[in-house]
Amino acid sequence: MSNSEVTKTQIVEKANDLLLLIEKQKELSKEETLTLAKLELIIESRLFKQDAEENPEEYLIERFQERLYNFEREYPSLSSFIRRISNSLSNIGI
Repeated sequence: MSNSEVTKTQIVEKANDLLLLIEKQKELSKEETLTLAKLELIIESRLFKQDAEENPEEYLIERFQERLYNFEREYPSLSSFIRRISNSLSNIGI
């Protein structure tokens, strides 16, 4: 078994162990919550990086859609106004 395969196996085993521990906990301490949040950010950034390397076009589209969704959620009235303007311009052929 190569070093890479051993590392992958260790990651899967440790992730499964962590999931079991989290499921057993009724409540998490502040320190545990902060540590898990940090782990979440690290995992998410690693997955985004991997996605970007494997399929850069899809990655860019997903990131754009995510930012658009966040903008619409934060500024619903402005988003609606921009959408109406865009539709009006489209209807007159611009």
